[in-house]
Amino acid sequence: MSSMTRLETFVNLGYTHDPFKKPVRFETGDMVRCRRILTMAVNSRAMVSIVGERGCGKTEAVDSALKGMSVPMQIIRVQRDAQEKLTIDDIKTALITGLSEEDVRRGGIASHAQLRRVLGASATQKTAQGSEHQIVVVIEEAQRIHSNTLRSLKTLREIEWCGQRELCTIVLVAQSDPMNRAGVSEVRLRSDLVRMQGLSANEAAHYVREIIGTHFDDAAVETLAELSAARNYLELQALCINLLNIALADGREQVSVEDVRAIATPAAQPVPRAAARTKPAAPAPATSALKSVLERRTATAAPTDGRAEAC
Repeated sequence: MSSMTRLETFVNLGYTHDPFKKPVRFETGDMVRCRRILTMAVNSRAMVSIVGERGCGKTEAVDSALKGMSVPMQIIRVQRDAQEKLTIDDIKTALITGLSEEDVRRGGIASHAQLRRVLGASATQKTAQGSEHQIVVVIEEAQRIHSNTLRSLKTLREIEWCGQRELCTIVLVAQSDPMNRAGVSEVRLRSDLVRMQGLSANEAAHYVREIIGTHFDDAAVETLAELSAARNYLELQALCINLLNIALADGREQVSVEDVRAIATPAAQPVPRAAARTKPAAPAPATSALKSVLERRTATAAPTDGRAEAC
């Protein structure tokens, strides 16, 4: 049987849109950790890296944490098509254009002075309640950023305005620790790190029930949630699609616990005992092989007198 595509599977189940595109409406343990640490980071205008494998929910956790804060803030997102080519000038440009309506001045000294003025004025702005305006710079795919750009973040954070330094918070979102490389030790010492843990079994089960729970019986959900791949949103979604394909091929619209067990413990191919015990013979050296051929030819060409050779 050929497996159906993701969208074809949902069409056959009667959906008009991909249910996995809906935002997660419950708070995971990773979201709680990110909110607590990012709240501290914003209040301290610190630099922090949010690290986790692809599909574990880093961006959603960061967005949820920042949106849930009560402090007035402006979020500046910095990203290029080729993130490995991101430079400190790109970050400066994003800050100037994001915090003002000014055109970026040309020249390193002129643009730096402009950034200092724009960033300083925005960071020291007070609300009616006396709270300071927070500037948060979010950089995605930070594991691809060049070491020179990472080192330049230290200089960016040292910009001073009216006696204040560290005028903004920097959040690096990455699949691996962006500071785990040579030449950025000074930046590492001035930053913090949060490693995403992924979904717990209870969170994975809740996610499946909320999104497509009508197509899974309870035992199937509980068994699926215990699999190691269920720690990751994307891998969990792929598992669900695979299981729904299996059920549809069998004429059902609900996944059973037997379906989950079948993909969790696929039948191993039996290995013949003789093959398992016997090691393949090593190939004969070229000289030995040639000698054997010559001996056979000599034996065939040798004259015989008709008498049987004694055993």
